[in-house]
Amino acid sequence: MNHETDQALTEKVLKAYDHIDDPRLKSIVSLLIKHLHTCIKEMKVTDQEWEFAWDFMRRMAEKTSPERNEFLLLADVIGVSQLIESHNHETPGQPVGYALVGPFFRANAPFRERGSSIASEETPGERVHISGRVYDFENNKPVEGAVLDTWQAATNGLYENQDEHQPDYNLRGRFKTDENGTFELIALMPTAYPVPTDGPVGELLRVAKRPPDRPAHIHFIVLAPCYETLVTQIFVKGDPIIEDDAVFTASQNMVGDFRQEGDHMLLKYGFPLKRGVSKMPKAPIPS
Repeated sequence: MNHETDQALTEKVLKAYDHIDDPRLKSIVSLLIKHLHTCIKEMKVTDQEWEFAWDFMRRMAEKTSPERNEFLLLADVIGVSQLIESHNHETPGQPVGYALVGPFFRANAPFRERGSSIASEETPGERVHISGRVYDFENNKPVEGAVLDTWQAATNGLYENQDEHQPDYNLRGRFKTDENGTFELIALMPTAYPVPTDGPVGELLRVAKRPPDRPAHIHFIVLAPCYETLVTQIFVKGDPIIEDDAVFTASQNMVGDFRQEGDHMLLKYGFPLKRGVSKMPKAPIPS
């Protein structure tokens, strides 16, 4: 096809989708068509390459289940997930960064008592006492009744849904702040781990010669009525692989100072909330 014929086809396709009533959906579909058509023309995609592309997506679908979403993992390792978070939530001077939810967030973690552990007694690994405060970003006032939903991988690098030897909802839990906006809990010292590489996404990482590792971290979602939901991760200060995070999330405004005090590890961390709409993100893993 020559340039004129290519453009005629693109215009014909755009016109076919010109009657979508929802203006936002119409805009999204139109932009997707335009950019995909432009991308295909610039890359000069061959028949064999197109066959590889749709077979790659078929194999991603085969890897996707209630326990794992290969499509979300792909978005993570090419930086799309983090770009969406940064574009929608980051503001100048913000002390804590927004992070992608990730493919291992599970819905309806149990509420736990203040100061209790999210790790079962049988879970190996060093414990850390995490305490802090949830507060209004604008006026520094405490946010009472905020819910902190937290989850992390075990020392073997696996989340409980990946590991049949871990109890149900191990290393997951929800906590509420008191009238002073404070919270406390016990967790494991965060562990570095590789993203799953036994599927198509792993093939992409190997071809790119990219390490699959994520720096040690613990996830938090913090939500309260009338506040924008904060989705973030806390990384360990001094971790050498922060700059090479496989999913491009780790940054200096998500680093925690984990300290040894006596025979305990401690972390004090504050979560600022901005006024806005409170909305829980969709969990890739059901309850």
